[in-house]
Amino acid sequence: MSRLGLVVNPIAGMGGRVGLKGTDGSDVLERARKLGAIPVSPARAVEALLVVRELCDDLEVITYPGEMGEEAAVACDFAPKVIGSIEEGNTTGEDTKRAVGDMIDAKVDLVLFVGGDGTARDVCEVAGSGVPVLGVPAGVKVYSAVFGNT
Repeated sequence: MSRLGLVVNPIAGMGGRVGLKGTDGSDVLERARKLGAIPVSPARAVEALLVVRELCDDLEVITYPGEMGEEAAVACDFAPKVIGSIEEGNTTGEDTKRAVGDMIDAKVDLVLFVGGDGTARDVCEVAGSGVPVLGVPAGVKVYSAVFGNT
């Protein structure tokens, strides 16, 4: 059985949808919310996981609680192993780093993350070259090479 580590940055891309350059920092996030921004990364996570589900019938999904992956995995009929803890509605890059570290400790075969360039930086900082990483773009400035382009 393969083990997939799933990390969703629930706020990635919100700023770009309302004319801001990303969602980096709590002040920018608050401004984006006031301008009516809504999360886009959870839907992107579901879209990606539906494809994964079709391709892999023997897969264990290991993820963080709620909006950082659990909700998307459950929406795609996975029964994820949920590890770690978060403050729902107030996740940070430190949560992402901790999640990736915990997933590596859990011996995942691949880390799949949904986010933008900031998320990519956080994920790759922890993962290094020890585990393959694939990103599903949900940000505004998506330039990192970890993002699949098809």
